[in-house]
Amino acid sequence: MLTDISKAAEILREHDDFLILSHANPDGDTLGCAYGLCGILQKMGKRARTLCADEISTRMEYLKKTIVNQSFEEKTIVTVDVADVKLLGALCEQYSGKILLAIDHHESRMEFADYTVVDPTAAAACEIIYEIAEEMGAKLDGEIASCLYTGIATDTGCFRYTNTTPKTHMIAAKLMEYDFPYGDINYNLFDLKSRGRIELEQSIMNNMEYYSKDRIAMVCLTTELIKQHEGKVDIEDFNGLASMPRQIEGVLIGVTVKQKGESTFKVSMRSAEPINAAKICALFGGGGHARAAGCTIEGNLDFVKAKLLPVLEKAVECV
Repeated sequence: MLTDISKAAEILREHDDFLILSHANPDGDTLGCAYGLCGILQKMGKRARTLCADEISTRMEYLKKTIVNQSFEEKTIVTVDVADVKLLGALCEQYSGKILLAIDHHESRMEFADYTVVDPTAAAACEIIYEIAEEMGAKLDGEIASCLYTGIATDTGCFRYTNTTPKTHMIAAKLMEYDFPYGDINYNLFDLKSRGRIELEQSIMNNMEYYSKDRIAMVCLTTELIKQHEGKVDIEDFNGLASMPRQIEGVLIGVTVKQKGESTFKVSMRSAEPINAAKICALFGGGGHARAAGCTIEGNLDFVKAKLLPVLEKAVECV
């Protein structure tokens, strides 16, 4: 059932023993939501903890300082920044059908919770968490603010993407009134690069593929390539590669195809206006935002390319 901020706040006030689930292959927004909301609930005297199917990047370890570890039997399941229950990864089977509240901002999404709060105009789900906190009259602190700021900053590319709105800046400004090192966070998430990351970027640029008169750029992260750089780069280094192809002048659609299994490939897509990446990815069972979306395709790499390219080429021909 679709609901609003007021109902979400009511649910959080009236329940306890929260388990907050992030999506697999976690980014700054899902983690910022999870740890920020967990901190808010604990500060209200409630029991809450977070859970994610996949490992968290060392660059975001600071988020964990927001909460204290609590042991209890969860009674209230909440998802944050999860557009489809399948995105919970290895946790999907265990928690599917048990989720009371879903908080999300994706324009293309599936309903899977008893109550769903979704605002596609929000640049990040952390904006919605902030609004819910305000509705509850919850007290924030520097650590909680750093979580919500992280989600907003990462989902807007440090306020550079077109999803950034005046409201985004206003919420970020309110968060920055709290005592946390937002300058250090921005540097560590957007500027700092290990030598391994630089070498990985070199490999990618050397193997970039171009189509449709260079208006489509694609990079393929095969298991072989990933293994060559494992141990040299952080998890977030691989996550941060999705925007690289779109940074090239003249490219309208940038695609990163990452091998997740022997015959499973995760596709991350970034697009220029008016091309809607979410609608393209929806054709393959995925979704997301107009300028940033993703999907998963089964098959070998040649098959994945053969499925994607005709659709991508048709999209740029219409521009």
